[in-house]
Amino acid sequence: MVEEREQQLLEENTMERISLIRSLSELDGTCYFEILPGKYEGNCWNQNSVFITEEIFGYFEPVFERHEPDFDHYAFMAIGKDVWTLIISDFSNLMQVLEQSQDVQELEGKVGFVFRDSMCRFASDFRSNAMTLAGVLRELSEWLEEQLKNHDCISVLGI
Repeated sequence: MVEEREQQLLEENTMERISLIRSLSELDGTCYFEILPGKYEGNCWNQNSVFITEEIFGYFEPVFERHEPDFDHYAFMAIGKDVWTLIISDFSNLMQVLEQSQDVQELEGKVGFVFRDSMCRFASDFRSNAMTLAGVLRELSEWLEEQLKNHDCISVLGI
């Protein structure tokens, strides 16, 4: 599945739109991470979830891997408030790095590039992509903080 999507992006040589998707009507296909308020209860594509394409999620996937040792790109997992607090804090640090960086090489080890060509596409319009990704992290952090007021956990539904 990852190889097919990677090949498609290579052929198109395009950068996926960096955004947080809030409406099911904006989804095209199934290569999305779903962030679901509360525990997963057997249903995907929930109206109250937000969605992120696989490539875009990959940019900040290292944050999840640092704070949730059992994180798996392909699994569904509930993450508790305490871990989300660490993740949101790490998002804040990553936003600062993105806003201050002048070159894609400054992001190595901080940003994940899941496909072979992801780094090249990100670098092709670096400042715009870095600022847009920082904005998405800010928007996601705000959404997470709002959800954590009413939920003890938030689930990440992998690919």
